[in-house]
Amino acid sequence: MGRKRTCELPFCKGVVEGTRNKRRCDNDRNIHLHQIISKNVKKIMKYVESCEDFTANDVNRDLFKSKLDKNEKGSMYRLFQAMVREAYLLERGKRGGLKVYACSPAGIAAGSEDAPVEAVIAPVPVPVSTPVPERRLSPEEILLGKLREFVFLRSGQWNHDDWVWLLNRADIREYGLSESDIGRILEEEKARYWLQRNS
Repeated sequence: MGRKRTCELPFCKGVVEGTRNKRRCDNDRNIHLHQIISKNVKKIMKYVESCEDFTANDVNRDLFKSKLDKNEKGSMYRLFQAMVREAYLLERGKRGGLKVYACSPAGIAAGSEDAPVEAVIAPVPVPVSTPVPERRLSPEEILLGKLREFVFLRSGQWNHDDWVWLLNRADIREYGLSESDIGRILEEEKARYWLQRNS
């Protein structure tokens, strides 16, 4: 293990362990940030705070000139998941198959120490529109979305370690599917991914 230091996330007090390229926070063993992401956390946070909403591809395009590889994109996605867990970001559905995020008002206050308190408690104007009844996703749709996201973030390719990581995720295990069923769904999604990409 490499030297220990505090987590790159300003809102996390965890200790980071790991090698030069991969670092894991002891508050969340699923988070490991590749070096390019860990060195740019503050830059990413400034970008996030300046956008109304964004996807991981927007950050990759605007900050990294679309040069992140699939592992670094996965690292950035895990960073966003940690930010959602810590209420720094909010999930706003999907756009083009990717999760859309927005900075929460509390997240903006936590990210910038000199933010005025009024910015956090000021009322936000809500546009008047007819309410659309929300349709709740079924557990099968939620699982399928998670597996599609796995295939997309790995650009339709993964190795055994990725597979084991996916199977050990609590949010995947909770659905009670066998490894063979998950594998079958992944292969279907992989075929769909490559069909869309090549057409």
